[in-house]
Amino acid sequence: MFIPGATDIGLGPGNRRVYLRQDSGEFGDLSFQTKSNYHAAYVQDTWRFNRFVTGLFGLRWEQEQMIGNPGTTGFQAKYTFTDQWAPRLGVTVDPTGKGRMKAFYNYGRFFEFLPLDLAERSLSAEQDFIGARYAPAFTTCASPSSPTDRCVVLNEFGTVTPVVDATHLLTGATGGTGIGIGVSFNDPSSPILPGTKLGFLDEHMVGFETQLPRNFTLSIRYIDRNFKRIVEDAAVISPEQYTAGLFGQTYFLGNINSQLDAAINPIPHLFTPIIDPDTGNVTNWPAACGPIVHPETNSPRFGIPGVEDPHTGALLGAVCYDPNPSAGDQGSDGIPDGFPDPVHKYRAFEIEVNRRFLNNWQLLANWRIAKVRGNYEGHLRNDNEQTDPGISSLFDFTAGEFNLLGDQFAVGPLNTDRRHIINIAASYAFGKGGLGSYMFGNSLNGLNLGLVIHAESGRPISEFLAHPAYQNAGEIPVGGRGRLGRTPWSERVDLHVDYPWVFSETKRLKFIADFFNVLNQRRVRQYQEFSELSLGVPNIDFLQPRFYYLPFNMRLGMRFEF
Repeated sequence: MFIPGATDIGLGPGNRRVYLRQDSGEFGDLSFQTKSNYHAAYVQDTWRFNRFVTGLFGLRWEQEQMIGNPGTTGFQAKYTFTDQWAPRLGVTVDPTGKGRMKAFYNYGRFFEFLPLDLAERSLSAEQDFIGARYAPAFTTCASPSSPTDRCVVLNEFGTVTPVVDATHLLTGATGGTGIGIGVSFNDPSSPILPGTKLGFLDEHMVGFETQLPRNFTLSIRYIDRNFKRIVEDAAVISPEQYTAGLFGQTYFLGNINSQLDAAINPIPHLFTPIIDPDTGNVTNWPAACGPIVHPETNSPRFGIPGVEDPHTGALLGAVCYDPNPSAGDQGSDGIPDGFPDPVHKYRAFEIEVNRRFLNNWQLLANWRIAKVRGNYEGHLRNDNEQTDPGISSLFDFTAGEFNLLGDQFAVGPLNTDRRHIINIAASYAFGKGGLGSYMFGNSLNGLNLGLVIHAESGRPISEFLAHPAYQNAGEIPVGGRGRLGRTPWSERVDLHVDYPWVFSETKRLKFIADFFNVLNQRRVRQYQEFSELSLGVPNIDFLQPRFYYLPFNMRLGMRFEF
């Protein structure tokens, strides 16, 4: 691993000690089968009390069973999410009773459906390694510090060929090349906490619609959408505990929230370390941590003599833990495990003005003013592009005593937050009785023209550091989500044309042309928000444009209708 700008560490200009690192990888058997069984039933009825008031009530029942393959002969890892009841409620009031105006309220509960990714990765015998280090091939050579130093052997491409030490990598034996070996399916009998149910959100909508003169309609509505429960994998261990190897990381799946008590919590004692200059040992371990001594470090087994900032190397302090041999294990100790409440709140105010097709033209226009805030995006994460529904890395660690997770649990604008979205779509059809027929005669009859204008405000820009334990990029927001402002507004104008060649009353060939972004606007869609490529490796492209909106492009086609 080479870090630009690093010091020469005594080897002279241009010389570095290097190793190759792979942040994560999988070495298990990739050939296995999983499946999911999903069942649902739904009942709904509508009551028209009078010409002014109409009511709707519905109830949906859902059940999902996940079945994995832990690799044990004759054994299946499976769990059934039961008792998902989703009510639906709607009330519509027509103040005039003439069907030209209505005020309405709708409520619905919507349960998530978990894809098979959870069964494949958490209910099966996936085996992973984290932070694997590979030694390059070396040859003896002379350096400013030693005549018998070693130099890296470069291959024909001018790069390093790694030496994969599989024995040490997979067993963690002394001298091994990996700092973490993990098996996702640690307990095939109970990977999912008893009583775990599918996640859901509640949605409330209130609105008003009315007909306007000249065939226009106006619609105004407010939407409130709130995640109330999620399914995620978790482990009651902090990043510093994981890195020090004090407690095993046993994953479990459940409805993660601030009240969850699924493990025995380690009891921490923070202190500022005092180092003996002769021995290098800490001399002021708190007595509460007990006398147990680690055989190699000669320090308390349940202590971390120095916790460093994983990104800067600055000493943050020291911590030790009560010598409880059950600490970190699954179970209940009456103390919440230290997770936050998952938050995902969507609020939107929408205005629509539409004109139904009449006199050869129509119009659809809407303006949405919205906010989406939280610390949990949902099944798919846009911040680090993780596609692991129900088993993301968000709750794999607690914040710990040194908050090495930064603002990962802080509530802020999520990166899909766009405050304004405006759409205007209009179309005109040339035909009898229209303005086009009056101006051009019947030669253009059948020609359709369409215009679409789309504008949206920018999305928040954040800074993400690499994960202090997993080491992968894009995990830890710094200073809160959206602290670096927003991307610029984007506007786009699209055009549509189609014209039929009529063979008979029942057969025609239609020529179609679509023109996208005809003004060729080149707005930045997303900036590079990862300030580290990996733990401790700065990203020189930080805040550089990552994606642009597509430039002008077109699509031509023909469609035969009969």
